[in-house]
Amino acid sequence: MRAAPRSFELIAKARTFALDAAPRTFALIAKARALVRIYMARLLETGQETCYSVWDDGDYEIGVDKAYTVETLGDYAGNSDIEVAHYASNQITFTAIGNIVADGAGGMVTFLAGDTVVIKGSANNDGVFTVAVGGVAGQFTTIEAIVNEGPGAYISFYKRTAHSNNAVQDDQTGLMWSRNTSVGERVGELSNGTLDWYDAVGSRFPLYAIANTVSCIMPGNIFRVIGGAALTQFHQGDMIQCAGFVNPVNNLPNMYVVSATPNGADLDILVDSGEEVLIAEGAVGDTIYLVCRSIFAYMAGARLAGLSNLTDWRVPNWKEAESLLDHEAPTAYPDAVSFPAWPAYVWTGTTYTFAAAFAMFMRYDRPLPSATAKTAVYITALVRG
Repeated sequence: MRAAPRSFELIAKARTFALDAAPRTFALIAKARALVRIYMARLLETGQETCYSVWDDGDYEIGVDKAYTVETLGDYAGNSDIEVAHYASNQITFTAIGNIVADGAGGMVTFLAGDTVVIKGSANNDGVFTVAVGGVAGQFTTIEAIVNEGPGAYISFYKRTAHSNNAVQDDQTGLMWSRNTSVGERVGELSNGTLDWYDAVGSRFPLYAIANTVSCIMPGNIFRVIGGAALTQFHQGDMIQCAGFVNPVNNLPNMYVVSATPNGADLDILVDSGEEVLIAEGAVGDTIYLVCRSIFAYMAGARLAGLSNLTDWRVPNWKEAESLLDHEAPTAYPDAVSFPAWPAYVWTGTTYTFAAAFAMFMRYDRPLPSATAKTAVYITALVRG
């Protein structure tokens, strides 16, 4: 018991010491955190290892070492079927004799022999078909049987490709890349994997066009088609664009269709608008387009397919695409083990600073950031994270 005063005295001193030390402790913690933040913000190395002059990049090799993990097992094995919107029309006729799919609007020229085509929105011919004879504006024929059906409904066509589920984890940036790009896949106008960024004239087709019948419902992210309950031309995974709204955000391209559900006499199209916040408007919208043959339609197809059992794939921005460059001669292609079939040109999701009609693409044959019209066609890559 006589030790109690001494104990209390020691406890009091300990408390005083802790209080006195606290500011210094907190300061050290703050410095440590700052150092961590600085390190985490460091750039990746360029990959250049050859020294051409003392003090150059190849001498110092400054930056965080690039490191990748290739994923090929489990969810990352095998392929997923990506369906890329390609065309839509309400002037489609199906003829059983000859297995003919004809278009009164003459928009069939980019369906080529050997393409795998998915048809949606028809009464009797929804399904997967192989083009037997194509390259003609008015029609293509299929290997599979066609059922007679007249025009009237809006019908959508998609080109299907099998895309590898293999992925590459960037161990430094935290990004995950689809190991393969669209190169060589039978999508796009040329059926070679090249796609545009956005082409309002050449690869955007109306699915609906009646003045003052489309409203934007917020909250809810819904485009409501007044009196449209019976419509069947809107499909999950489509990228659509509305027109006629007062607020520009509501007219942006590439709204991802989550669902299209009758609501009484109307049709509610639930969309994913990314990080953009739609604005409520009455029935002033007049047209809904299907965005086709674009890098974002490809992205939408990957999400719908659950590529690698994941649904958050997107188009890389310019800095992300640049991070893959390996500046060791003779080329700047990404690490060949991790990315064995990377193309020379890859689109990015970054619009060119000086001209909104242009977008950035990355050249890997020559390590140059470049810009071109969004209507041009290049390969697309997919990333997440």
